[in-house]
Amino acid sequence: MMRDKRLREVLDDDQYRKFLRIKDADEYLILTKDPELKDGNNGSELYMLKKRVLISALLATLGVFGQAQASVVYNSWTSNDAATGNYILTVTDVGSTFNWNLTVNPWNAEALALFVDLGTAVIGTPASVVLTNVNPVGQISVFATDTASDNCGTGCNLNGLALPVLVGGDWELVFRLGDVGYDGIQTFSWTTSDFGLTESAFGLVGIRAQQLCDAGSTLPSSTCGGSDKSYGTPGDGGGGGSNEIPEPGSLALVGLGLLGAAALKRRKA
Repeated sequence: MMRDKRLREVLDDDQYRKFLRIKDADEYLILTKDPELKDGNNGSELYMLKKRVLISALLATLGVFGQAQASVVYNSWTSNDAATGNYILTVTDVGSTFNWNLTVNPWNAEALALFVDLGTAVIGTPASVVLTNVNPVGQISVFATDTASDNCGTGCNLNGLALPVLVGGDWELVFRLGDVGYDGIQTFSWTTSDFGLTESAFGLVGIRAQQLCDAGSTLPSSTCGGSDKSYGTPGDGGGGGSNEIPEPGSLALVGLGLLGAAALKRRKA
């Protein structure tokens, strides 16, 4: 009873309900009329193995082994230019955070701003969005939130880019990346809260770049003096989409199940 009370204090309602379903491995095995118990042999090696597997299942159910992750990837773009940057945007939903990574590979452009449509979500003021794990340090900021404007600061906008209609009519997040002119930055990464959303909320994104190379050239080539305005959605051209990353607890259970099956086979032999 004391164990149950302490767990109730630290688990949320959903976790506690899951705990109650399989809270006692001994009781579970008895209820399933496990043949190992027919002679009261609850201390046998086989019984203890089954018990350990059930306890591990309980821990995985409660999330002890880790959190599930999912990511959304953008890597196909529509540009206002004949060419476009090789942008790869990956946003990974981990726990209550979004981990953002924007790179250009091969490096034929340098991003200056990122516009993000999150449907009908309301983010709040730019000051309310906290950025952590910023890399490069000091090169990423929140320029605007919940805005219908395509502006991202001095020399920065999406004017002239024929954008699809935004869900909700606005950009929920506009990130400013680096400074005007060439900064020599190929990859930007940072972390925000998930704003109570999942990766399924991600829709249209826009990218403004002040450097765009001629075909066949890559930075820091002197021929990379163009500029780019592009947009993409998850799944554009079959190149993007959402990917589920298996929960570590699920993988652990698979491993435990295989170990248990092997042990049972040895026992029968």
